[in-house]
Amino acid sequence: MKSFLPNDIKDENRKIVFDILMQHPELAKVEITEKTAMSFVTVSKIVNYFEQIGLLTATGESREGAGGLGRKRTVYRFNENSYVTIGIQTIGKQMTALLVNLYGKIIDSYPVETPIPFYSEQFAAVFDEIIARMRKKAEEAGGVILGVGIGVDGAINRRKKTIRIHTTDRLEEDYLYEPIIENLTSRVQLPVLLENDVNASILAEFRNLENDDEIVNDLIHVSVGDGVGAGIILNKELHRGFNASAGELEYMCFDPDYRKTPSSVGWLESKLGIETLLSSYDLTSETAREACADYVSRHLALVITNMISILDINRIVISGKTVALFPENILKRTSEYVTQYTEWEPKISVSDSAHSTAIGAAILILQQEMIHVLAD
Repeated sequence: MKSFLPNDIKDENRKIVFDILMQHPELAKVEITEKTAMSFVTVSKIVNYFEQIGLLTATGESREGAGGLGRKRTVYRFNENSYVTIGIQTIGKQMTALLVNLYGKIIDSYPVETPIPFYSEQFAAVFDEIIARMRKKAEEAGGVILGVGIGVDGAINRRKKTIRIHTTDRLEEDYLYEPIIENLTSRVQLPVLLENDVNASILAEFRNLENDDEIVNDLIHVSVGDGVGAGIILNKELHRGFNASAGELEYMCFDPDYRKTPSSVGWLESKLGIETLLSSYDLTSETAREACADYVSRHLALVITNMISILDINRIVISGKTVALFPENILKRTSEYVTQYTEWEPKISVSDSAHSTAIGAAILILQQEMIHVLAD
């Protein structure tokens, strides 16, 4: 068992109280004490500290003690906008920036259409514009910006410090991402975090399930559209894998004779990518639409079957431009095919979140930086 240093105990206690306040945004000190194993003195010190840094505000209201006896209790309100983060999703030419509060709620949204890719030197100017706008919005909301999370449609290798991006003519190229992040950090004087788009989005999906009172320990999120990928949460933690490439589904293959070339995409992406489908099916025809939906569902069911048979996960969310072509039809048929292949009946749903990557990236940087706020 780990022996905690005094500072570790203090920081852990602060996190416990913070988590309680996230669930119960208006409480008195005694009520917080009753929900923990801490003394009233310890809780009082933590509440006073939280009030000092703006996390809590005394409401001016009071409550009677238990049974109407004892001293009145001052009620404190949790300030959900006191600390905020910026989440940016960049997929193709579409970029969306969000200002997100402690509950993951969107304070401001800023869409940007630009051909400038993340790895380009010109991206810094776009980034500066986004941060300038969000600083103003954060000030209006009374919040302190803790950092910026960026979700990018690329494969991140954290050992090699590279990100693999599709460039022109379906070619792939690796970029060293540390110099890019260091440049952006120095320009705006804020911590900047980079994450794969689907890894980021699964955190938003996980939060959505919690908000709907659906508590799960494990989750798979499969996104199919411009690319093919999956996010994986195991025991409530994002699973990245040894090379941070867990969920890179584009190379999943069910054809033993397939051979990838430098200018070709992976086998699965060649089957389910939105460009392939739009060029292969006349979606103005009802017959073609039915055939396309069935084709997508069969392949998607194969992916889900293989993932759940290895990981033993029962909760799956699907999303992306391909799924959005006929979401209800694809959901129904995919579920039926998974059951046909396995006789299992996992719970599958379609994501209804338009900006899950940006929200997830904001949540990631919040988790990273809030630790420092609570520890100071």
